[in-house]
Amino acid sequence: MALYPYTILPGSEFSVAKPLIPVSISYPKTHKVIPYTFALVDSGADVNFCDMNIGTWLGINFRKKKSQEYTAANGQNFIAFSETVCLQVFDKKFLCLFNFSDELTKAYKIILGQKGFFDHFKITFNLPKKSMEFK
Repeated sequence: MALYPYTILPGSEFSVAKPLIPVSISYPKTHKVIPYTFALVDSGADVNFCDMNIGTWLGINFRKKKSQEYTAANGQNFIAFSETVCLQVFDKKFLCLFNFSDELTKAYKIILGQKGFFDHFKITFNLPKKSMEFK
C-alpha cells in the first residue's frame, strides 16, 4: 500500500492541490533512465501520455512511429506517438505503453491514465483529505 498527499505546485496561479506521484521512466532499448519526476494521476485520461522531449532523451526514434490523434478534455485534438517503456512507481516496475506528444500541457510532462497505469492498481482518491491510496 502507498499513500500520497496531493501537491500544490509552486508558482501556481490557483492553489488547487493536484494528484501527483513520483515516477521514473526507462527505455529498455537504450537503457536510458529519467530520474524520478512527478506525474499527474489523471482518472480522466484513457491512456498514458508523456512529453516528446522525454521520449527523445530516452532515445525513442519517433520518425519510425505512426502518429495517432487524441482529443484532450478541452476538445483540442493533438498528435502522439506510442512506445512501450518501463515505468517505475513505488516499489513496482512494469512495461507499459505511453503516448508521446509535444502538444501536452507544459505543467504536466507525464500523465498516468486508465489503460497502462490504473489497471495495475486499486486507486482511492480522498479529496477531503487531499490524498491518494494505491493498492
